[in-house]
Order: sequence, then structure tokens, then C-alpha cells
Amino acid sequence: MATPQQRTRDLLTARGYLVGTVEKWKKFPDRKKGPCSKCGTQPMIEISADLWEIFDLVAVKPGDLNMSSGHIVFVQTTSRNHHSTRRNKILASMEAKLVLLSGAHILIQSWRQKEPRAKWEVFDEWIGIGDYAQAPHYPNTVEELMEIKRKAKLPDLPPGTEMQYEPMDDSEIPF
Repeated sequence: MATPQQRTRDLLTARGYLVGTVEKWKKFPDRKKGPCSKCGTQPMIEISADLWEIFDLVAVKPGDLNMSSGHIVFVQTTSRNHHSTRRNKILASMEAKLVLLSGAHILIQSWRQKEPRAKWEVFDEWIGIGDYAQAPHYPNTVEELMEIKRKAKLPDLPPGTEMQYEPMDDSEIPF
């Protein structure tokens, strides 16, 4: 059975796009399960990591050299039941706004079957810069985004306060 991502890859390719996956799979040892008693291998957990935590695919449609009508699309694929969740995730992303400001497009493509064994139906939703009107505080440049992320790592201290630093003797460290 094909996943939504596989169906989207096939559909966009049929529409003339060159499609690449930007989702990565990460493996971690499953600490809840012990190693196999026979071979000693540790069971692994696999999780997916999307590009900027929002995109699964990047699609490029070449344009006519004279018309330069090609464009780049960042795609989030999902089942129809999770479409609104993915939309909210994209609209909460500052990186997604910067993608739109770069001239690229954002597409959420969701899939459903009305009945078992029925043909899959696709629903396309294009996210535009106007969808970010409710978030005027989102950055308009990469420099602004990096500054927001830098400040998020700092402790939330009242203005004018300083963190006290006192050297500590190694013998005082409990471990």
C-alpha cells in the first residue's frame, strides 16, 4: 500500500515536477526493550524528521527559458484526517514564511479514500503569504529569524540583571 508521500511523488511527477524527498529517518536504540537473547542486537526505534520540521518533499518544475515560468514547491503530505493539523503546523513555522518570501510555493497535499478499495482522492491547499497576516511578528529575513532563535536560548531575566558567576572548586562537585 502506497503512503501519502509516495502518491504525492507520483502525482507531482505526472504533473511535470522533478521531486525529491527532504524527510530523513533517524534511528535510536529502544531503551524499553532489552537486547535479543540470541544475537544481542538492540531493537531500534525509527522516527522521521521533516525539513525544518514541516516539509516532506521539494518539487521543481522547469520553465521555458524565454518565459522563466518554472517554480519551486515545498510539499507537506498527509492523510485527509490530519490536513488541518499540518496546515496549523506550517502557519506556526517562521521558516515557512521565509520560504514564501523567497519566491517558492508551499503545498499541503492530503489523501483519502471514501470507501475501502475506492480510488484515492487528493486535496491540494496552497499556502500563501497572506495566510501569515495574523502573525506580523514573524521575521522577514534570515537574520531576524536567527536573532529570535538566539534569544530563545537565553534565560528569561528581567532587564538590567546579570547572571552571577562564582568559580567552584572541583572538590565541591558532587559527581
